[in-house]
Amino acid sequence: MTSKQVVAGPTAAAQTTFISQTTEHGRQPGTRERFPWLLGLVCLLIGILPSYVVAPGPLKSNGSPVKLIAILLLALTGLGFLAVRRGARTARLSPGMVFLLGYFLATLLVYGVGIAHTGTVLEKSASTRYAITLLANVGVSAYAMTRIESARQRSFLLGATAIGLTFNCIVGLLQHLTTIDLHLLFQPPGFTLTDPNQFLATGTTLSERSGSKRAVGTTLHPIEFSVLCAVTVPLTLHFARYGRFGWTRLLGAVGAVVAIVALPAGVSRTGLVTLAAAMLVYIWSFKLRAICTAAAVGAAALLVEFVLSPQTARAMINTVTNASQDTSVQARIADYGRVSESFRAHPIFGRGLGGTPASEFGWLDNEWLQALVQGGIVGFSGMLIIAVGALFGAAAALRGAAGDGESSRRDRDQAFAMGSILIGILASSTTFDLFSYQSATILLFMLFGLTWCNFHVYFVGAKQSFVRAATSRLLLSRSHSRASG
Repeated sequence: MTSKQVVAGPTAAAQTTFISQTTEHGRQPGTRERFPWLLGLVCLLIGILPSYVVAPGPLKSNGSPVKLIAILLLALTGLGFLAVRRGARTARLSPGMVFLLGYFLATLLVYGVGIAHTGTVLEKSASTRYAITLLANVGVSAYAMTRIESARQRSFLLGATAIGLTFNCIVGLLQHLTTIDLHLLFQPPGFTLTDPNQFLATGTTLSERSGSKRAVGTTLHPIEFSVLCAVTVPLTLHFARYGRFGWTRLLGAVGAVVAIVALPAGVSRTGLVTLAAAMLVYIWSFKLRAICTAAAVGAAALLVEFVLSPQTARAMINTVTNASQDTSVQARIADYGRVSESFRAHPIFGRGLGGTPASEFGWLDNEWLQALVQGGIVGFSGMLIIAVGALFGAAAALRGAAGDGESSRRDRDQAFAMGSILIGILASSTTFDLFSYQSATILLFMLFGLTWCNFHVYFVGAKQSFVRAATSRLLLSRSHSRASG
């Protein structure tokens, strides 16, 4: 599937034509389409393995399998740019990679300035942890952007993600309604727990809000659990509507119902904000009849849960109606004063990555405030770059789904689902410190790469200068013909 827009402009030496093009690479004759199994493993582990389950050894909190695989993907991406031979002579640029590198360089600059300052041992340790997390986030996004070529590969990754996230919803629902706890069901033998979940300190004890237990599933916090439940709804609805097989559609519908029922188990306003933002995007792929059907099924599922657990309904209502008296909301309001003082002291580069110790700032339940304190104007700009890039990426994915056939309708719905998840997670970043939680953050960057994976800008007729050749090694994704997989 290809769509083009040609813009021509004179240069000093020749006429250069810029073509923005969305490509859908097909399978070459006599070859089998390769599935991205390593990235698929990351997508699955997001939901089934807690981020605090780590490999034994000195890595400690940096030894999470998801984080280690993501850094490996970054290395493979870099190796691909350097070693893979490109057969096409037409240079092409991935706008998504430009956004990603802009965010990476801005955050790296903040890290560099931060380590040059004298800080506490805790701040320096946090700075290193944030830097490793940055590499993991960029790695999973860059790999998805450069290696995923077809809608079938995207469906494979989204399917693995849906399985993991649905498992997380089931675990949280069981924690909330029963004494069954399966959050460590897939802990590999020999792996240890670092920074054990404070809400599961004894393995069975959960925190409460308004008398209702707050489930965490396989995540680190009830807020992150609620966010993942919220984005599971549009993802599973996509498979319920456009799954390639009957059993896929059935499981997608079941997953959507489970996610809707599990969402209140976290007793979090952030989950409601995420769900509202995501569905305001995804609803545009529905017809009125489908909207009414989905709303009726979701309402019925929630009604059954509230009948079985009326305390959950009261807790959710109190969370929304008594928000002004909630200590967590009051703490968020108090954050603005501390952030303004820090910004006046460090306006350009902030305090550096990891420069927001809880002992001084409390928990900044807002990723934008976190970026402002840690990175000043530069860090805030990096956050803005990734947010704007996500919006344009959703538009790029929709542009690639143009057409009237069944396949095009499926691709369009897939683009809406990916865009809704991106918007939902970004909306949640205003009410909790998103990048401090691995599962939600890795999911955001993985989908960022998937939305941009088939959109490129071609430079036709431009002379290949040394600068352009060097830049192409860093910014240009691989051409249609690949010498090696």
